[in-house]
Amino acid sequence: MTDLDALDVRILNILQDNARITTLELAEQVGLSPTPCARRVKRLEDDGLIQRYVTLLDEKKAGLDLSVFISVRLRAQTAETMEKFERSVRGIPEIAECYLISGVHDYLLHLRVADVDALREFLRNRLVTIEGIAEAQSSIVLDKVKYTTALTLSEAPARR
Repeated sequence: MTDLDALDVRILNILQDNARITTLELAEQVGLSPTPCARRVKRLEDDGLIQRYVTLLDEKKAGLDLSVFISVRLRAQTAETMEKFERSVRGIPEIAECYLISGVHDYLLHLRVADVDALREFLRNRLVTIEGIAEAQSSIVLDKVKYTTALTLSEAPARR
């Protein structure tokens, strides 16, 4: 893990909120001059803490109003079955996220589609084509109570 000081944390929190901020604006907000601020951002990128910059879209305005979580249990939990499942999932654009999880199910998928008709189409023609699925349970999101892409950061403990 990268050791973060107070300035790093402030920089990262600001960038998580607005990645399009200029270096000059960022430097002013964290109390640095632009060059040292830019060096810190570059170090955070080089260290891999900042992986990439993205644009978040409004799902409704993009026509993807329905968010669905699908819990999947595989027939067998072998390396081969899991690799095939994961390879299949990576190629399906409607699946926004896929997590290997513990518990009764093996994977949790987050799906974004236009509506219930699109969900039905996905289940009938896409999900069932993935080899190795024993069971899939869908949960439709009724309301997004909290959503953030930001991570809660704190400074690394001082080294002794």
